[in-house]
Amino acid sequence: MESIVAIVVTYNRLNDLQKCLDSLRNQSRPLDAIIVVNNGSDDGTTEWLATQKALRVVTQPNLGGAGGFATGIDTAYKANFTWLWCMDDDCIADPDALANLVNSPNLGPCIKNAMSVSNRDKTELAFYVDRPSRNYRKVVDMTQFDLIYGVASFFNGTLVHREVVERIGIPDKKLFIWGDEVEYMTRAEKMGYPVVTVPKSVFYHPPSFDRNGIPWPGAWKQYYAVRNQRRVFQNIHGDKYGMAVFMRWATAETVGQIVAKRKNRMYNFLIFAEAALDSLFNNFGKRPNSILTVRLYRLLNK
Repeated sequence: MESIVAIVVTYNRLNDLQKCLDSLRNQSRPLDAIIVVNNGSDDGTTEWLATQKALRVVTQPNLGGAGGFATGIDTAYKANFTWLWCMDDDCIADPDALANLVNSPNLGPCIKNAMSVSNRDKTELAFYVDRPSRNYRKVVDMTQFDLIYGVASFFNGTLVHREVVERIGIPDKKLFIWGDEVEYMTRAEKMGYPVVTVPKSVFYHPPSFDRNGIPWPGAWKQYYAVRNQRRVFQNIHGDKYGMAVFMRWATAETVGQIVAKRKNRMYNFLIFAEAALDSLFNNFGKRPNSILTVRLYRLLNK
């Protein structure tokens, strides 16, 4: 019988983590194990996890979502689980979420994702997906299909077969956050593995808050979204052409921050430019406190 392990990455959201774990314990298709990767939480999460004997807990410094899922996937793969079900700590799984993934059409080794629904408005998706031929914004945009190929909200109820991990490896820790999940998805597609969303499988998640630009000082996350995009384009288009696509895209996005009628547009311009240059020169070592634009903002806005 194929074994399934849940992998939950958490950082300083104990209340959300507890709700997430409760939803996993109440699955109609019981899990074989739950691994929690604690990214250096200091809000009482570490102490609470020490009391949960049924969980497998891995504690490490805060390596972002990329480092958390890299550790979790590596741990689960080495423990010989067949399927790895990956999620952030602010997800809540519908009781039949796992069963509906398992019972969806057999695609062999693949990646199957639950549908991410906004926990504030259950008629709306938590993450908008825009494609040249179709946009997915409402739940009904997805529920008319059994499977949606090439669309997945990593890592929010993402079921990964171990053969995929064997072939493509683990998420890249250097990417830290934002874009690491898309890089992993496009890496799998590049190797020919199906990536699908299963609309019958439902996860509830806070809606994305970056739809109209990210307010400062939280815009440090946008640095990683821009910097990591180079890797996504190279997965899709190949190294040389992917670099050219990234340069064209980054230039347009960076200049666009100047003309956008948003507060802090100068800081947005600077952080986009910094991220693009760091990506071009392969500087993937910056943590939030070392982003120059963030440091400038904090200095001038004390």
